[in-house]
Amino acid sequence: MTLKRMKGQSVTVQRMKTSLAASIAIGALVLIVSAASAAQQGAASPSKPSDANHDAAHYAFRDTVDQVTTKDPSVPRFKLSAQYPTVYPGPCGKDVCTWLARKADFTAHFPKKGLTQKEKEEPRNQELHAPDWHADHWDEYVQSILDYVKQGQDDNLADNVGFRTQVGGKTRWFNVPWMAYDPTAGREFVHGTTNERTAHVAELAPGNDRPLAKNTTAAVGAKPHHNATPEFRGTGMLAELVNMDCEREFPYGFETWSVGYYNEWGGYAIGKAFPRTGQPHLIDFMGSKLPDGLPFPEGTVVVKVLTTNAPTRCVKVLEGAPEWHVNRHKLAADGYDCEREVQTSRVLQVDVAVTDRRSPTHWVYSTFAYDGQSTGKTFWDRLVPLGVQWGADPWTFPAVTVNTSLPLQQTVLNPESHSIVQHYGCQDRLAGPVDNPQSSCVSCHGSAYAAPNGAPSTMATNVPPSFGFDGMCIQFSLDNASYFQNQQPPQHFPGGRFPDAISLDTSLQMEVAFDQYGRFHTDHAPLACTDPNQIVPHGPGTGQ
Repeated sequence: MTLKRMKGQSVTVQRMKTSLAASIAIGALVLIVSAASAAQQGAASPSKPSDANHDAAHYAFRDTVDQVTTKDPSVPRFKLSAQYPTVYPGPCGKDVCTWLARKADFTAHFPKKGLTQKEKEEPRNQELHAPDWHADHWDEYVQSILDYVKQGQDDNLADNVGFRTQVGGKTRWFNVPWMAYDPTAGREFVHGTTNERTAHVAELAPGNDRPLAKNTTAAVGAKPHHNATPEFRGTGMLAELVNMDCEREFPYGFETWSVGYYNEWGGYAIGKAFPRTGQPHLIDFMGSKLPDGLPFPEGTVVVKVLTTNAPTRCVKVLEGAPEWHVNRHKLAADGYDCEREVQTSRVLQVDVAVTDRRSPTHWVYSTFAYDGQSTGKTFWDRLVPLGVQWGADPWTFPAVTVNTSLPLQQTVLNPESHSIVQHYGCQDRLAGPVDNPQSSCVSCHGSAYAAPNGAPSTMATNVPPSFGFDGMCIQFSLDNASYFQNQQPPQHFPGGRFPDAISLDTSLQMEVAFDQYGRFHTDHAPLACTDPNQIVPHGPGTGQ
């Protein structure tokens, strides 16, 4: 769910030179397809820079950024789901949003105050109640969300079906606009996925061949980048083993391509924030600017399907995973190229989020990893929940000092997931396999803000640094204290550094949309594709 970007970079994915236009969320498979295969399946190159003759609506609501050239009927065609509900759907009944009917304790427990020294030494006063995955029924809460998401979907999420927007004869799922603007990372024509974080095999494959060095940037050879993870201390599972052969074979890492959807409650809010003009519509909300429709109403559900180009020989949990065609960057000897080609990707991760007013952030996040070793009959049965998170645990390091840090209270990990993942998030907060292990779901999404006055977003300048900053998860600092903090709109981002930034109520996809509109508002047309590589290897055999 989280990505990382270096200070001073924009929120669009035009990597180190301009900006980053990625949807937020995660993975694409890099198989090098031969010229004969490309001719059969068809290849589509990124759009060339357009002239200024198109209006905002054209770019906001177009289906894809690339051009379809294949005539192969087996390759799907993505269609943007943007006929947003114009009438509020009403409160979500607990027979539909069943998780809202489940008993859930969102209370944080702290040490008792006013105790005598003798009382402090008693075991009953030293141990804090930590939420439990099974005993506190978080497993049931999360499963009820997945049950809702998979309604009407193909049992195996087959490539020729994809993720269905129609459920029960009506449109249930909607896309965020403005994600087909940037030629580098914008929506491709097959499944509508966008390019996100490039991951190392060290982050994806549990139990491989050698210990991961503490400084993975140096060990694997990545230059600092918005999605790089230069230090993995505090992430626990990243002391696992790394497959050196796969490192050498794929020195540029594995691309992530993903597609996200909001249900009708979320779609209603998106449609108010982005009317058919394509221009964002802001309102005054409790004395602050906020996109119309936000905060997202209770009943909102978000789902994102993430794919990776990692082969099964490198990541064995991918065996049997759904294989999707994705029109993604071609991989050559010198890395990923702007030219795209229809290639195979495997679904590795599914993220979900729901609004629940009982939560201190009004949101609850969960992420699922695919387990190819599972005996489940369907794709959905083989998804393993990694845990649940409803807050950033602001009383836990690095939001506070080590000696004042308390156990996690707003993250509950599934103990049965340890064997299939290489890492969680910072200090065991929740994060998925392709996510930044120095971040967490809630803290990353909580940093979703837009620049004011229709300006492009530059992270750490006019909006918070969602994807990374110096010392992230490594040491107590003001940046960490602000990032790992709970908030609700229309609150400003904690710490006071971005007083004019506009809250987007945790929607990183809307952050991309606002940034892309800002780029259009400034440049009047998309710029050309820039270098899509997020990892630059060095060492023997890399030519550097």
